[in-house]
Amino acid sequence: MNKLIFFLSFFISTLSFSTENDILGKWITEKAKNGNQIIVEFYKENNLYFGKIKQLTIPIYEKGHKFEGKEKLDFSNPDNSLKTRPLVGIDFVSNFTYNPDKNVFENGFIYNPENGKIYHCSISFKNINTLSVKGSIDKSGFIGSKQTWRRVK
Repeated sequence: MNKLIFFLSFFISTLSFSTENDILGKWITEKAKNGNQIIVEFYKENNLYFGKIKQLTIPIYEKGHKFEGKEKLDFSNPDNSLKTRPLVGIDFVSNFTYNPDKNVFENGFIYNPENGKIYHCSISFKNINTLSVKGSIDKSGFIGSKQTWRRVK
């Protein structure tokens, strides 16, 4: 009987959804091909959600790079005037609206600093400390990739 009660309470707790403001705070991305991870801080402005790069786990250029030892910059940005700005501080994800019926952040965008491209993006909670982030070239989300981001405490 105790096992049944435990199972039912565990099952019910996994059904509870997060609220929209639970996204606020810091999250860490999966590792990129170069091993870097981005710490993103979500904030809300005018009922839209954004995520700013707060920190890189590899913040400087590695040995052998022509800018070895210097802070990483937005070199791949198609706008020449932005190529020399530091990556830390830019909006990495932007313009999300929250859809309470689906418990998803949608109609947003994610910036890929490795290639300077902006992709359509949606974000949903796997649980209170885990996000599923899907970037895609098409608005419907069919052609793209998914990452799991974890809350930073």
